[in-house]
Amino acid sequence: MKMNKKRLIAGLVLFTVAAASGLVILTPNPFSEMVISRAQAMGYVSYSADEAMALAYGRCTQCHSDEKILKYCSRCGPPFIVVTSTMRKYIDLSKTQGLEIEQFTDAEIVAITQTWNALIGNWEKDWPKKDLKKLLGRDQALIRLLEIPVEERPIEMALKNKSASGAYQRYGLGEKRDNAGQ
Repeated sequence: MKMNKKRLIAGLVLFTVAAASGLVILTPNPFSEMVISRAQAMGYVSYSADEAMALAYGRCTQCHSDEKILKYCSRCGPPFIVVTSTMRKYIDLSKTQGLEIEQFTDAEIVAITQTWNALIGNWEKDWPKKDLKKLLGRDQALIRLLEIPVEERPIEMALKNKSASGAYQRYGLGEKRDNAGQ
């Protein structure tokens, strides 16, 4: 009888703590926004297309103007999946020079890559996959993204009919092609 009372009390306390935590997190407030933002950055909660777009503009315009990003084209360099991977390396290099730029998490870099692919152009099909993998090095998050067909990338598909105002479009590169061109 005494043991059942202890279990009941322990269960009620656990339930109360869980319910209170849920209310704090689910109720809009700065703390819940911070918790959800961190959960997204760590990959526990998915980014919506709008959140990914805000993340891409927010993080990338710390170092680059949005105009510079929007004018990027495949003629100037590799697809965004390689560019975003290179930005990770650049941040590490910048830290050695005393600049304080927060490193991208895997979830952030995947969301940002999908955003720019959708808004400006996905040129991955214009490059051999083995070359892209070589350029990605050990960036496992982006290698996994590369393996996912574009049609199955949630952020990229949600933003596919949007385009960033001022984005450079060149000769239809990055548009869907049949497999004969690969």
